[in-house]
Amino acid sequence: MKGKTHIAGGIAAGAFYLTAGGSVPQEALFFASCAAGALMPDIDHKGSTIGRKIPLLDNVVSALFGHRAFTHSLLFLFLAFLLFTKTPWAEAVEFGIWLGMASHLVLDMITVKGIKLFWPIKLDIGFPKGIKTGSALEEGFLSVLIVFIGYCGYRLFFK
Repeated sequence: MKGKTHIAGGIAAGAFYLTAGGSVPQEALFFASCAAGALMPDIDHKGSTIGRKIPLLDNVVSALFGHRAFTHSLLFLFLAFLLFTKTPWAEAVEFGIWLGMASHLVLDMITVKGIKLFWPIKLDIGFPKGIKTGSALEEGFLSVLIVFIGYCGYRLFFK
């Protein structure tokens, strides 16, 4: 998936969480963190949205692990959870980043290539007939995510 789809996916995950009855003290900060977290796993991809902002880091991570391997695994998600619970950041930021990262993994699992969810086991988890990155189907999926965000926003703010 492209960066804009991941951002929408992170925000949609946050909107779903709040619509389902969850709560956070600072909603704007929470949604910004969901969007930022949704980009983090692609630090292993040269030229990704986050990789262009931190160019040396994406090269190093990509050389060490490859794309859609360690940073797209349950192990990485678990380590990030441990790291973020030890920060002095607001709970809304910690949970938002983690939720955004989790949404990234789910979105990349529904692509043709899939991810190595159980890294270091070299098993790709994905859909052979899934969404091809950059395709018209991804653009349509992005549109669905945006409509879903609007629906959740309506439910949250106009109860």
